[in-house]
Amino acid sequence: MKTIQEIQADIVEEFSVFSDWMDKYEYLIELGKGMPLIDEKDKTEANLIRGCQSRVWLSCRAEDGRLHFAADSDAIITKGIISLLLKVYDGQTPADILAADEAFIGEIGLKENLSPTRANGLVSMIAAIKAYAAAFQAGTEEKPRDLEADVVAALRMVYDPEIPVNVYDMGLIYDIQADADGQVFIRMTLTAPNCPIADDVVAQVREAVSDVPGVKDVQVELVFEPEWTTDRMSEEAKLELGML
Repeated sequence: MKTIQEIQADIVEEFSVFSDWMDKYEYLIELGKGMPLIDEKDKTEANLIRGCQSRVWLSCRAEDGRLHFAADSDAIITKGIISLLLKVYDGQTPADILAADEAFIGEIGLKENLSPTRANGLVSMIAAIKAYAAAFQAGTEEKPRDLEADVVAALRMVYDPEIPVNVYDMGLIYDIQADADGQVFIRMTLTAPNCPIADDVVAQVREAVSDVPGVKDVQVELVFEPEWTTDRMSEEAKLELGML
């Protein structure tokens, strides 16, 4: 089996034949179609990768000292990105995964050609893969749970009052901070500063997050800088509204 470094070198060579980033996106989409898909029963909140605006599920199992991943996403580009990472890390040992760098991402120009939300999602995907590697290396066989993932799941149950899309996928959530003591801080915005039911939306967010197990206190700050734009919406939200 090839090493992580050898696989990364192959990927850099594969991407070098494309001069246009639209062609690279098409290649990513094709990679996503051939990715080992996560079992439907494993599409759970526990397997969602936090920090991704689109939903991305990742599962992992160990066999003969090597980790095997399966994943899926409800956004085609995001699915391609996670498939690229699985191409590198699937079948490798926990130690090799933890020791590997991601230099190939810069070499193919991936991160710099992603939107800020997708770039953040890419970082979160790598972190989730390495969290599994760290857990298996420690002998726990379970990715550490993160309160923030449960907060995101709760936010996806709160909908914009005028648009049939949840506040998270609308890109209205600018920042989430959740600590080990159950203290949660959320900085959010609205699509327009003169929304007549702004207080109601903030109250719904606070109530939804307060119901998350482990949350002891929720602080919600409503801001209008930077101004919200449609670029912050997830692909799923854009598809729902006919924008893709």
